[in-house]
Amino acid sequence: MSTMIIILRNKRNIFNNYHAILGNKICARYEHAINKNEVVCLKRFHDIPGPKCYPLIGTLHQYLPFIGDYDAEAMDKNAMLNWRRYGPLVREHPGVRLLHLFDPEDIEAIFRHDDRYPVRRSHLAMFNYRTNKRNVYNTGGLLSTNGEEWWKLRSTFQKNFTSPKSVKVHVENTDQIVRKLVKAIKETYCNGDDFLKYLNRLNLEIVGVVAFNETFDSFTTLEQNKDSRSSKTIAAAFGSNHGIMKLDKGFLWKFVNTPLYKKLVESQEYLEKVAKDILIKRISFYKQKEEGQDNCLLKSFLNEPNIDMKDITGMMVDILMAAIDTTAFSTSFVLYHLARNKECQDRVYKEILSLLACKDSNITPEIVAKANYTRCCVKESLRLNPVAIGVGRVLQKDIALKGYLIPKDTVIVTQNMVASRLPQYVKNPLIFKPERWLRSSPEYENIHPFLSLPFGFGPRSCIARRLAEQNICITIMRLIREFEIGWMGGELGIRTHLINKPNNAVTLSFSSRDSFCHNREKMFMPMKSN
Repeated sequence: MSTMIIILRNKRNIFNNYHAILGNKICARYEHAINKNEVVCLKRFHDIPGPKCYPLIGTLHQYLPFIGDYDAEAMDKNAMLNWRRYGPLVREHPGVRLLHLFDPEDIEAIFRHDDRYPVRRSHLAMFNYRTNKRNVYNTGGLLSTNGEEWWKLRSTFQKNFTSPKSVKVHVENTDQIVRKLVKAIKETYCNGDDFLKYLNRLNLEIVGVVAFNETFDSFTTLEQNKDSRSSKTIAAAFGSNHGIMKLDKGFLWKFVNTPLYKKLVESQEYLEKVAKDILIKRISFYKQKEEGQDNCLLKSFLNEPNIDMKDITGMMVDILMAAIDTTAFSTSFVLYHLARNKECQDRVYKEILSLLACKDSNITPEIVAKANYTRCCVKESLRLNPVAIGVGRVLQKDIALKGYLIPKDTVIVTQNMVASRLPQYVKNPLIFKPERWLRSSPEYENIHPFLSLPFGFGPRSCIARRLAEQNICITIMRLIREFEIGWMGGELGIRTHLINKPNNAVTLSFSSRDSFCHNREKMFMPMKSN
């Protein structure tokens, strides 16, 4: 029989000090809002259901090929397996005390429980690399740093990322870059090719202009070469993100220069080079000439009075790491769902046609704001295929969940992707239905606000959320206005490389929408040969 922790509530609705029975030990300090004069019986953490745990290795054996049930690059499948076997709370010990959450009520409780400086256990190898390279970095950067040091970075840089006004100024430039993608599709894309390569180049171009006022010319013939700056930057961004989760679970890299750690270092070094080259060029330009129309983020960073050049370099590398893959992957899933759901695509086209009567019309902030159904399509795609499987936190205080005492320093992973696919939280959860987010629709659903969190929550949420959503919407609007999009592959799943990457090629087809008759049969691109 499981040992219970008995807690008596005091009259102030908050536990400050309490006595609890746990063998012969007294539990640590615990704070939690409760009703007075009520007795709560809490089970211990190790009573939570989960895979068998062994001394020293914990549950790491579950990730071993041919032995374990888990795949380190299919975390969504691992999570679904856990939920089916163990329920809404799942305990694990892959080197750390870990708890998976599936119930949005529990997920909300964790985020409401957050301290001023939410803590994550992530990017450990990158933190080690950067903090040992003081000639380039002051900190581990926005992604890997915690505590007051993290908040200093976040509060300094977020000013020009997070407000709607600061994001709207980039609509025109983003639209012009997406037009380059349209041109590239017409000139070089073969139906059935992997469209992800095009989306990677698109998002490198967007981040270059929006963040640094830098053009990479990614769609030119010269830059298509694998040794070009744009190709190597895209590869370095992927190389930086690819091994993060495996490195976080491992420890050999702390003692030996493992292949995965070496790849991370090489990728970071190349992104540093790109960032430094751009930074030196922009500083020199600003000294020689004041550019009144330059709204790029880098200029705003340089105008901050108390910011260090090393911190700017770190932020530039973080932007290159985070903005290319994530937005490209998310956009590919939106296109996939629209290609497979013609009724939804037709409704998007009808909406865009009402906003952009002429193909050559410019997309403005006002037009983006009016594209309600298009934005719902993006939201629905992010429910089914979010940027990551969930959100990570490290508890800074004890908390009670579902009758268990979850101790401080436990690593929490909110399993939002799997939870968003469960019928108890969403009607027909595996169906792509944008109407469930549209308030004016009879199919609107009042979905729990903590069920789908593709950009996280609170002060540690994605700093570039508004920019990312805007970029995806503009891309979808311009592509659907120009083309009817079809799907030529099978079902598209994910591979988990910190962020969710399509597990197969993004094989789309593009048919021209004739300006007058909207001829669905006109195909101007050659079919890919077998």
